Amino acid sequence: MHPQPTQPTLRRAGFTLIELIGVMAVIAILSAALLPGAIDMIRVQRAVNDRAELPKIAEALKRGMLREQVFPIYENAASVSTDGNDAYWWNLAARHGGGSANEVRYPLGIRRGSEVTRKLYFAKASWSGKSFSEFTGDGLDWLNDFQDPTELRLLLISTTNPDLSLPDELDNDDKFNAFWDDWAVGSDGDPASGDPASDDWADYGLSSTEWEGRATELNVQRIDLRDWLCTVVIENRRAIEEDSGADLSSALSSALGFWDRGSVSVSSTNLQDAAFIIQARDTTEDLNQNNLLDSGEDANGNGVLDSGEDLNGNGVLDSGEDLNGNTFLDHPAQIYSYVEAVIQTQRGRRLIPVEDPSGIPLIAKPATVIIRGRRASTAQSITANLTLTDLAPIALINSDDGVVPLYDFVNDFGLSENRYFLKTQELRLGEPWTFAEVGIFTITEPFSTLRFDGLQWHY
Repeated sequence: MHPQPTQPTLRRAGFTLIELIGVMAVIAILSAALLPGAIDMIRVQRAVNDRAELPKIAEALKRGMLREQVFPIYENAASVSTDGNDAYWWNLAARHGGGSANEVRYPLGIRRGSEVTRKLYFAKASWSGKSFSEFTGDGLDWLNDFQDPTELRLLLISTTNPDLSLPDELDNDDKFNAFWDDWAVGSDGDPASGDPASDDWADYGLSSTEWEGRATELNVQRIDLRDWLCTVVIENRRAIEEDSGADLSSALSSALGFWDRGSVSVSSTNLQDAAFIIQARDTTEDLNQNNLLDSGEDANGNGVLDSGEDLNGNGVLDSGEDLNGNTFLDHPAQIYSYVEAVIQTQRGRRLIPVEDPSGIPLIAKPATVIIRGRRASTAQSITANLTLTDLAPIALINSDDGVVPLYDFVNDFGLSENRYFLKTQELRLGEPWTFAEVGIFTITEPFSTLRFDGLQWHY
């Protein structure tokens, strides 16, 4: 007999409902324990990434300000769209390599339109939205202290945590300076500085209720513009108004006429490289040939025309007295120099007054032209003051608002003055006779000199 084959036993597959419920319970317990830590890890990583982005945005913002010579509008209200005014700070940074406007404005992981935005603060809030030229003006009095221009600072502050809020404005200088000077994160996750007694969330304009223990989730990027400040030493000498070729005879009318032959000369004072000439001719004649004793023709001042021809000395041509038949009275055989005109052939540079040993500038003497010589063997000197121009014009160029004239120098004699501008600003230079533009000076160095020497600009 053959045994009957037995049926194979079927094994059960899968989990029972009870087993599934048990697994889900374990997962729920583990999730409850691990999820907060995972969220914190994500936030920490976002904060780290955000911290790496802020310097790039700050550089793009600085680049944009420098190239466009403007301070942006630092609007921080979350309700303002990034599609708004091109002058908003995030749009300026976006135009100069910071990424899109949304990438600049919103922290990593935060959606466009969120209440959470990066925020920009100015040390000098009134500069928001203004061009460099609007507040530097004539280079004077726009900084409290040019050696420590604390106005030239900005703060870019960011958090990636949507539960933490930032103020739209730092409502006083103390809060700005607290971030700039003191912000650091202590081991307890709260702000720490060199003076623990002053550590207080309110010092930074933040709510301690929100931020307690969360300081690590706030990133602060300092934007220091003080290296943009440039010193320009401006020396501006006054110039001689009369141009080369000017006839100075009207100012020197008493110098015209007869001088002892070869004795007359011309010189100047308080000028460098100036040149003048005397137009004169040698003569023995009655200058205007009217046979009368006219003013300026009595060479030796004796009241008559001296000659062997005026026999009775009455100063007129009487019958029988014209010995050579030329119909006018001749001077004696002595030859005189007759000055007809004084001409300025080269303008020259106006000399700067010298300081006395105490350092106080001396009063500048006038620029003069002097005619010296002898008349009837008597020494004479005739002086005329030369007319000086105004200072050479300088104007701060502003592409939006034209120019701001800079004529308000402290003195009229060209002693140096220091002015302070921002890098890339431009000064338009003119000459003082017609005020025509003769050059543009672009400020690119921390220290530079701009000098008008009485004839031309040097820079």
